[in-house]
Amino acid sequence: MPRLAHVRRIATVEVKRTARSLGDNRTQLAAVALTVAMLTVFAGAAAYALVTAGETLRAGDLPEIPVPGGVVGLVRGGVGLGFVFLVVMSAIRTVGKRATVDEPAGLLLASPVRNVVPGVVCSELVLYLSWLLLPIAVLVTGFSYGARAPGVLLALPVVVLGVALPAIWLGYLLGLVGHHLVTRYPPLARNRTVLVAAAFVVYFALIFTGSFGDAVSLLFEPVQASPLSWYGDLLLLGAPGVSPSVARAGLAVLATLALLPVLQVATVTVASFHWFSDPAREVEEDDTAAAAGTNALQGTGRLSVLTAPLLRPLDRPTRQVVRVAWIRTKRAPIKLLYLGYPLFAFLQQFATIVETGRVPEHMPFLLGLYVAWGTAMAFTLNPLGDDSPVLPATLSSPLTGRQFVAGHVLAGVVPGLPVALVVVGVSAFVSPLSPTMAVAATAAGALATVLAPTLAAGIGVSFPRFGSVKVAGNRKAVVPSKTAMLVFSLALGAVAFGAAAAFVPLVRQMVVGLLGLVVAFVTPWELSLAPGTVQPVGYAVVVASALAPVVSYRHAVQRYDSYTVD
Repeated sequence: MPRLAHVRRIATVEVKRTARSLGDNRTQLAAVALTVAMLTVFAGAAAYALVTAGETLRAGDLPEIPVPGGVVGLVRGGVGLGFVFLVVMSAIRTVGKRATVDEPAGLLLASPVRNVVPGVVCSELVLYLSWLLLPIAVLVTGFSYGARAPGVLLALPVVVLGVALPAIWLGYLLGLVGHHLVTRYPPLARNRTVLVAAAFVVYFALIFTGSFGDAVSLLFEPVQASPLSWYGDLLLLGAPGVSPSVARAGLAVLATLALLPVLQVATVTVASFHWFSDPAREVEEDDTAAAAGTNALQGTGRLSVLTAPLLRPLDRPTRQVVRVAWIRTKRAPIKLLYLGYPLFAFLQQFATIVETGRVPEHMPFLLGLYVAWGTAMAFTLNPLGDDSPVLPATLSSPLTGRQFVAGHVLAGVVPGLPVALVVVGVSAFVSPLSPTMAVAATAAGALATVLAPTLAAGIGVSFPRFGSVKVAGNRKAVVPSKTAMLVFSLALGAVAFGAAAAFVPLVRQMVVGLLGLVVAFVTPWELSLAPGTVQPVGYAVVVASALAPVVSYRHAVQRYDSYTVD
């Protein structure tokens, strides 16, 4: 049996360590605060509806609910889906971050695994409740107030603890197993990046095809039969107009009490095997990677052979910069993970495309902008920081600024240009755009992919980042600084806005209307402009955007040539 004093101390230390690391990362702290605030706002809106539902339930006027068991069955299904959600989230978080303990040499020596496991699980419980408890309390309070049933609110702590603790513990167990497989089993460890990419593809496929909602619908009725779903009966014991089962409410509590010792034994067994085993790393793999890097630099690797015709016109130092940038990305593909974040903004549009089979007219232009943005972010937005381990040697070598900057620009243009032609071209020609506009969209995407890395070069050398940051879980990588990302994204967005204002009448009308609303809101006057007055501004931005890459390139070259290391 674990010693409760040790468990409490370990959990306290783990929570403090997580809170401190979160406080050191202001961006992550702001994201968590924003998430909690948004969840609370949505819960508040839903709570208003639940107040009405509670009043209707108290009056006995609730309409027929198409769910077996009526209101009780609905709540059981909701509790069961909440359990499944916590299991999945806990498993994902464990695989990515929590499968290894901090300072294992000290912690595992000072305390046995049977104390460490429940300590870590309890710390995870506290962290999950820190952002889930407030929205849940708001929801339940709304229903309790409308139904005039304080017993519902009083039962909430027992329900939350009884559902969340075994769910997080089970997810932690599954996450340990998954992490062990992808870090200790050589075939999976070698292809870990491919597995992560495949998981993202499956996730997006579920979203795009609407299968995610279908899966939730299919799970709704089966989870009602789970004993832990019967906490819904406990939650509704004091509610009027419903008939929850007292026996099932009691069995739910007994199920939690019976499940926790099983989870403790299973998790301690898996954790003992995982924490005291060595990661899969073979000398042959290191030798293969070293040989692959040497071949690539010498121009004999497969990638070099394929790209040799494209790079042959370049001088040898520039070719080496291109190849080094590719090798660096190939060996640390985790640094490209953040490039997928903007795709979340396209989820709804992609789902609509899959459902309707129709590509909107604006989609080719957005895809071209995204490809240009990603190409620049991947290779050109942090050239000095990417070379930080060997920057003194690079600066003292005969490599010139022109060769250094051109190599990083071409490292993005060479792979990005074919992607832009294919992605933008295909989407343009299957969209309702006319053939002339489809060709124009494809050409614009290709031109943006060439110019965006050049524009990013000057911004990247002005705001470099030399240290590594956490990208996913405990994995670190050198990525562009937040300032460089923001400045470049705003600059690229300004270019896109200028082009749209210059050539799209609808955009000009929207800009004029928005300016009128802002002026009317801020001042007592009204502003009435013709849409055509915006067009010269758009043309000016287009001209400036054509000159900006040249200025940025020259600035990057001069910055490299004059850069000194303290």
